Amino acid sequence: MSAAPEGGGLATQLRKLAGHSALYGSADVVSQIVNLALTPLYTAFLSPRDYGVLAVLFLFSSVAKVLFRMGLDAGFFRVYYDQETEGDRRRLAGTVAGFAVAAGTALFVVLALGAPLLGRALLGPEVTEAGRLVTLAAADVYLGVFAFVPLALLRIEDRPGTFATLIAGRNLLNTLLKVGLVVGGFGVSGVLWSDVLATFALSVALGPVLVRGAQPALVLPMLREVLGFGLPKAPHGFLLQLLNLADRRILSHFRGLDVVGVYDKGYVLGAGVKFALSAFEPAWQPFVYAQIGRPDAPRTLARLATYAWLAFTTFGLGVAVFGRELLMALTFTNPAFWSGASIVPVVTLAYLLHGFFLLTSIGIGIEKKTRYYPLITACAAATNLLANFALIPPFGMLGAAWATVASYAVMAGLGLRLSQRVYPLALEAGRLARISVAAVAVFGISLLAPATLGLAVLVKSAACAAFPVLLLLLGFPTAAERALVREAGLRGASRLRGRR
Repeated sequence: MSAAPEGGGLATQLRKLAGHSALYGSADVVSQIVNLALTPLYTAFLSPRDYGVLAVLFLFSSVAKVLFRMGLDAGFFRVYYDQETEGDRRRLAGTVAGFAVAAGTALFVVLALGAPLLGRALLGPEVTEAGRLVTLAAADVYLGVFAFVPLALLRIEDRPGTFATLIAGRNLLNTLLKVGLVVGGFGVSGVLWSDVLATFALSVALGPVLVRGAQPALVLPMLREVLGFGLPKAPHGFLLQLLNLADRRILSHFRGLDVVGVYDKGYVLGAGVKFALSAFEPAWQPFVYAQIGRPDAPRTLARLATYAWLAFTTFGLGVAVFGRELLMALTFTNPAFWSGASIVPVVTLAYLLHGFFLLTSIGIGIEKKTRYYPLITACAAATNLLANFALIPPFGMLGAAWATVASYAVMAGLGLRLSQRVYPLALEAGRLARISVAAVAVFGISLLAPATLGLAVLVKSAACAAFPVLLLLLGFPTAAERALVREAGLRGASRLRGRR
């Protein structure tokens, strides 16, 4: 197979990127939607304190995943596109997979031995089973080490259907296990066991992909090149997850695990914009690297970044505007969670800034300047810690949410500045600004909605419907885009008349 970029105009590239985003993201997004739909069931069996424990453990898992991967996943992706022969690609895959499993096994043993101490540090002495829970969380991350190379191969080989099917199977099994174990009274342990078993099943199912795409090998120059690209990203990932963990831990210190549980439920809903990000990112990374060497790449990537920002903002606007109503609907079995509604739009803003970073910092990866990543996230993490300690004591959950916004704003600003220095993109600043202004205006209008549920939904729906109108009034669409929309409308009307 070849890693060479494909040709085609902007419309072709956009359709391909959108199609792959839909396929790659469909399994995860559907799973997240199903889990959200099951929230009333979970909140009937899990207390706010249980959610607080899970929030800390899931963020521990995110940090542990960075340590287990050591940037190998990012390095493998980037270096793969530099290999000239199929044999070299297979040896690279075998080298990375073998080293990852060996290093992951050693790290899991260390974490399992230190789990009692680590559990007390994370969850406090009042959680008596903390060590066992940390071991289960670490086991899930360890089993994922066996899966990341074959999953990367499916993305590189342009097989989004197989990728989505396997991820969907893993997520379906995970959901079924969660429902059974939580309803069966296993509580937090049941949630963690479902993750471990589902990840084990996925790793087994991916075995044939790894056997076909990798050759057992340990090619040290290849490994050094992968680690040279990926290791500088590991501190970036570690600090990024520390950034996410800090607010829960500091909030727990000042307000207790019950408040963390309420905060986390609002946070998860506000971070719903990640549905769009998680669907987009698996397709975006290989697409970006496939453009390397194309003379029109900077302009193409900039135009696609505009469309992606429009999609992220549209999705995020819906979450922010209807956050209160969504949270009430999802947790109607336990109104103790409703007070988390105030942080939903704030967290949505934070993750929109994360999406902006994803879109505008691509030059760092293209030019292999990964040493910038730790600098960016160190500044963001420092901002997060300072803001959390300053804002949580007086403002509680809302202070923690705004601290997250501050840190992601620092990340987005630094990522844009450094990326433009090494690989300038012809970013459409005016159009990006018009999208943002229109979204802020619509959200501001939605704040005028009355407290009555039915009227609130009506007013907020009307406000969201005004978003495309505002974009048009602000002059966002180009003449060519307006012509395409008119042409698509005429074709649709013609087909409709034909059916009649």
